[in-house]
Amino acid sequence: MSKLLTGSVKSRLFWLTLPTIAGTFAMMVFNLTDTLFVSRLGTEELAAMGFTFPVIMIVGSLAVGFSTGSASIISRALGAGQRALARRTISDGLALTILGTLVVSLLGLLTLRPFFSMLGAEGRVLDLVCSYMRVWYLGAVFAILPPVSDGCLRAAGDMIRPVMVMIVCATFNLALDPILIFGWGPVPAFGIQGAAIATVITRALGAGTSLLILHHRYGLIDWQWPRLRALLHSWKNIMVLGVPAALNQALAPLAQGYYIRLAASYGGVQAVAAMATGTRIESIIFMVSMSYSMAIVPFVGHNYGAHAHDRVLETRRISIRFAFIYAAIAFALLIPSARWISNWFSTDPLVIQLSVTYLLIAVLGHTGLHMSNWLSQLLNVMGRPRPVLLISLTRVFVFVMPLSFLGIYYYGFSGLVSGLALANLLGGGLAMLMTRRLYADSTE
Repeated sequence: MSKLLTGSVKSRLFWLTLPTIAGTFAMMVFNLTDTLFVSRLGTEELAAMGFTFPVIMIVGSLAVGFSTGSASIISRALGAGQRALARRTISDGLALTILGTLVVSLLGLLTLRPFFSMLGAEGRVLDLVCSYMRVWYLGAVFAILPPVSDGCLRAAGDMIRPVMVMIVCATFNLALDPILIFGWGPVPAFGIQGAAIATVITRALGAGTSLLILHHRYGLIDWQWPRLRALLHSWKNIMVLGVPAALNQALAPLAQGYYIRLAASYGGVQAVAAMATGTRIESIIFMVSMSYSMAIVPFVGHNYGAHAHDRVLETRRISIRFAFIYAAIAFALLIPSARWISNWFSTDPLVIQLSVTYLLIAVLGHTGLHMSNWLSQLLNVMGRPRPVLLISLTRVFVFVMPLSFLGIYYYGFSGLVSGLALANLLGGGLAMLMTRRLYADSTE
């Protein structure tokens, strides 16, 4: 019997979350390293990175979708003692990820300049964006595989080894970034493109390591090629859960691209650079939040698969309380530190000022954002991704886009961020109300 089926719910969630924080921190270091070194090249390069964020997140949503679909099936199967189903799902999920990423990469390369022009990039900034994304798309398979393979490990209840893999990758990226961006010895300076090269290399290292662990440590990869009908059936089961989850994940960068476009129309390159800085700093704030979200997958999956519904319901109650506490702590810490941290990324006074404005207002909506993310994760693991998609569609199209537009129209940059914060709070309230009803329906 899985050890996640016994003991205190709070204690199990704590010990699942704690080691994952180190891995999440490594992920943050990985992402911040790119931004930090690229920011030394100039404001235009930093703005170019800002334009890449929502697109990379959209492509990354493909990995999140496949990972969510696979992890939901894997964790519930292991909780129910169906190990063969878990092995088959991992193998088929990895194959589906590779195929899907190749298709998306090809489309991305064919629409490179028109797409980023539509987002508002122009002139030298557009050239910089294209040079970065051209490399990223060519190596996208390696960039996308690690979240899927690591997600399979976590679904099996292993929260330690994915952390070790991410720490090694972050260390390699930290070493490669300055060499490839600025040049060193015989290695030429690739500029912003060097950051993309470093990302592809280190992600490939991480993917290979995770796959070796899945095979040699757990024997959870089925190397036999299944019959076509069985393969298509497996892909269908993954996609039924994964496609809504991927669309849900893609809505976040879609919304981000929208309000970055609004920011660009209001304050140009400096406003975009400030948004890039602010969202990167937010990634530090979300470190524990992301770790807790990852911990929900194996815990809820194993318990739901074993029909321990009282423990799943307790997870929902803990998540709602934690959302309020965590957002309050973040706000208290940002009041004295927002300007100091913003100085790490830019020396432009206006960029720093706008970044501080973004952080101090956006954090007011974090309670709702945490609730939306955690409760959505709970429903995804239960095999209920469609309601999650409805929650996200409402948050983005009914709350975020109208409120941020009205905010910037009447109050400028601060109004834009205020609209975003209010939208997140409303989205969290909606998630709380819907999960109360949907969980009751799922357990009848």
